[in-house]
Amino acid sequence: MRTTTTTTPLIVETSRGPCIAGRRLTVYVIYEHLQSGLEKEFIKKHLCLSDAQLDAAIAYIARYKDKIEKDYAEIVRQSEERQAHYEQIYRERSRFPADLSLEERAVRLRQILNKKTTIVSLNDEQNPA
Repeated sequence: MRTTTTTTPLIVETSRGPCIAGRRLTVYVIYEHLQSGLEKEFIKKHLCLSDAQLDAAIAYIARYKDKIEKDYAEIVRQSEERQAHYEQIYRERSRFPADLSLEERAVRLRQILNKKTTIVSLNDEQNPA
């Protein structure tokens, strides 16, 4: 069972971290947008926030700045680690060399599909229903 404790009326602590009340939107997303230099009006529109919600998130970030920065750095580290892990799996399982361009991959995939289509067509001709 998930427990939710209210930090402010507009920011609640959840198992994912501090969120906008009634939303799954974490304060970390807003923090990331602010760190990227995005305008407050853009953030409001992009994330469908009211003035009060955005102001509450900004105030929360300012109040707990050290913790938010530390937690966000850990989130980024974990994300990069996961991405590297799945890229490694993709490289191991891919039938193409890692240095092959996207255009060359597309050409080779078309060749493979054409061969399979030809085989299916030949099988259909040899074994009519």
